[in-house]
Amino acid sequence: MKIRWLGNSCVEIMDEKHILIDPNYIVEPYEDVEIVLVTHEHSDHFDKEKFERLNAKKLIAPKATLEEFNLQGIEAKPGMEIDGIRVLESWCWRAKESCSYFYKGILHAGDSAKFPDVEGVKVVFTACFPDYYGDYLNEFKRLKPELIIPIHYSLEKIENAKGLKTLLDKEGFNCQILDVGGEIEVE
Repeated sequence: MKIRWLGNSCVEIMDEKHILIDPNYIVEPYEDVEIVLVTHEHSDHFDKEKFERLNAKKLIAPKATLEEFNLQGIEAKPGMEIDGIRVLESWCWRAKESCSYFYKGILHAGDSAKFPDVEGVKVVFTACFPDYYGDYLNEFKRLKPELIIPIHYSLEKIENAKGLKTLLDKEGFNCQILDVGGEIEVE
């Protein structure tokens, strides 16, 4: 499975499915995205114009997002599973409604500094707000991911990602900062 960070909170997963999470990207995703997942309605996570250009077959998003942008899609509810994608709880600041997504060991928790209870986390994509470094650390100690990738920062705020990486490195975690458009492979 190949995974790319496309800027902001946008993550592209290429497996037997082609999935895009939080379609407000800086780098264009590859063609033929099948499934779009949205964690919540904030503009740094969802751009309607960029979403519409994708022509994805399926949209999964919280009800508040579907309603706010007048979208047709599947309402994401924690506890449901669609196409092998688990919808989990999330606690995103000032969001009307939010959720996390878990697919084949990949966890995307949106803005949240509190992560859902899930086992078998290989890679977690996390926001990196300095005020929440301690919360992230506690969550990673609980989840024990194999790899942590900071996302959700502007290129001007890369120090946020570097600060989290420094803390996590000291604690023995494997943390990697990707360039926008950077790709990793996960088995």
